[in-house]
Amino acid sequence: MRFNIFKYILPVLALGVIATSAFADCEEGQEDMVGKAVAAAASAKVATLIPGAGKQMISLETCDVGTGGFTTTFKFNVIGADGLYWVQGKAKVVSKNVTDLTISQVSPNLASAASAKGVKLASN
Repeated sequence: MRFNIFKYILPVLALGVIATSAFADCEEGQEDMVGKAVAAAASAKVATLIPGAGKQMISLETCDVGTGGFTTTFKFNVIGADGLYWVQGKAKVVSKNVTDLTISQVSPNLASAASAKGVKLASN
């Protein structure tokens, strides 16, 4: 029998996403809004590639307020039926909507899944 530590550690994440920031210019409420918007957009982009996609977590590395919106760099994690998948990237959020999402890196298992389905996720 295989022990799945995520079953015990991540149940809290099923209720929503967590946004954290180490170098943020955004206020707490802005971080929350940006994190939720980016998590939804990233999830939509990778959901069809991850078998049994479930619990999700987003970590904002940066969150900056600019004219016309917010910019952020992030890491988005998803627990799938066969393990942890992740993407890293940057996004622009305007009025709670992601207007630009660029994925720069993906986990090896997600890269394999994307390649098998002929999907290019990361831009270099």
